[in-house]
Amino acid sequence: MTLVDFGWYVLLIIAGFAAGMVNAIAGGGSFLTLPALMLFGLDPKLANGTNRLAVLFSSASAVATFKKHGHLDKRLAFRVGVPTLIGVPLGSLLAVHLSADAFGGVFGVLFLVMAGIILWDPKRLTGEKTGKEMSMWKLSPVFVLIGFYVGFMQAGMGILLLVAMSWLNSGDLISSNAVKNGVGFVVTLAATIVFIASGMVAWLPGLLMAVGNVIGGVVGARLALEKGNRLVLGFLVFVMVATGIKMLVSSLL
Repeated sequence: MTLVDFGWYVLLIIAGFAAGMVNAIAGGGSFLTLPALMLFGLDPKLANGTNRLAVLFSSASAVATFKKHGHLDKRLAFRVGVPTLIGVPLGSLLAVHLSADAFGGVFGVLFLVMAGIILWDPKRLTGEKTGKEMSMWKLSPVFVLIGFYVGFMQAGMGILLLVAMSWLNSGDLISSNAVKNGVGFVVTLAATIVFIASGMVAWLPGLLMAVGNVIGGVVGARLALEKGNRLVLGFLVFVMVATGIKMLVSSLL
């Protein structure tokens, strides 16, 4: 192994750590790991598949931390996870045959609009405001679409889940965050299986990045538990705006 190779491996671990922490607190960590994987030499499609492997490990470590501290609502995770999981396979299969850049601009606008909605009414997301609760039946198509997006692109999955869950009046944002990570693990596992079956996972960079993801997931979950709703909400809005701008700029270049 050359010194250059060692440097790239360290970069992947560092990127994985940062992404794991961001994913555990809010979401959008894939916007750190995907560029790192492409700098490593992977083409966008292979990077998209390989990234799922790292996210899988970070979600698992975050879920374990939240569960240890009694913040994982298994009933809510099941209600949200089932419809979300339905949309994953189709999105994953589409990603195998189509570039994620095809819809980058649309998704970019979506994230910016959602950031504006959250800033307009932040108390709904944190559980401080109890508006009219929407039924799971009405929201199920929304979670199916989120699952489709997760299978297709992954980046920003946690953001979409947190916003959608706010309409269920799911309560404390920390508890919703725990559920988000639990659902994220299940749906990412489903997507990863599709990418592995399609030969679109590079194991060495994926596992190296997963090392950083696991550590970052634990650190991020602990930070969220210690700092509470204010940290999660601040991270969430920041990442949504950055994500929206990034996707819009990428689609225009």
